[in-house]
Amino acid sequence: MKHLTGKYAVITGGTDGIGAATARAMRDRGAEVVIIGRSPAKAASMEKEPALNGGSLRALTADFSSMTQVRSVVRQLAENHRHIDFLVHAVGILITKAQYTDEGLEKDFAVSYLSRYVFLEEAAALGLIGPATRMVNIAASAPEVPRYARMEFDDLGAVRARTGMKAHGQAQLANDLLTAQAADRYGITAVGYGPGAVNTSIRREVPKILQAVMKPFYARATRQPQDVAADLLALLVDEPTPLSSTTFANRNGRFAPSAYLADPHRQADLLSISEALARQAAQRG
Repeated sequence: MKHLTGKYAVITGGTDGIGAATARAMRDRGAEVVIIGRSPAKAASMEKEPALNGGSLRALTADFSSMTQVRSVVRQLAENHRHIDFLVHAVGILITKAQYTDEGLEKDFAVSYLSRYVFLEEAAALGLIGPATRMVNIAASAPEVPRYARMEFDDLGAVRARTGMKAHGQAQLANDLLTAQAADRYGITAVGYGPGAVNTSIRREVPKILQAVMKPFYARATRQPQDVAADLLALLVDEPTPLSSTTFANRNGRFAPSAYLADPHRQADLLSISEALARQAAQRG
């Protein structure tokens, strides 16, 4: 295993699940890790954990349903560091009812996708990310986008109208589309990763009756966060993707982006929608 002494890693959604497991793994290889999460109690608990190999872990708290808070936390990062070596976007929620933020955004889409876009835009503007940055964007990455998961981003009204599970699926697709163009747009190395079913608390806001319906599937297919963290360390460190390129992967290995994700018009549509929603959030925030 390669040590990460002198490397700086930032992990969103880093106080729970995949994010927390990845943060611990990177810290214990010697990296200086900053986790970002919503819970001050969970953040404080992780900061107190013993570290191995000279690594360190500190936490910043922010609610990623607020694009104002996302921009603020990126500025906090820029105050202390010139450059991010590793960026893992693990933040996300799963809700089944329509919920909206104070900035007028559908909550699942805001947390699970738009916060990541705003983070990248702000980090790029501040010079925090660039050619030496390696990013993993966790979504629903697969060799082909299933027909039932295909949505378009050419209509702002249609994007805003998607709620519940539709909004969650939209966020996953948007993350993969963003990853597909991240190397060109930000100059970084980008990896889209689909972990499959993982034993985390992301389903905590799903009604109990739906959790019961979903349980047999997850009981058969669930992996542990540590399993995913090991995959991410391999992709980022042990068998890294070439610099300034894009690849996708899941538990079965790497694969190229599908034609659906590589479509430049679809990518441009997503950027246009993302910019419009980010402007809306800035005006209301």
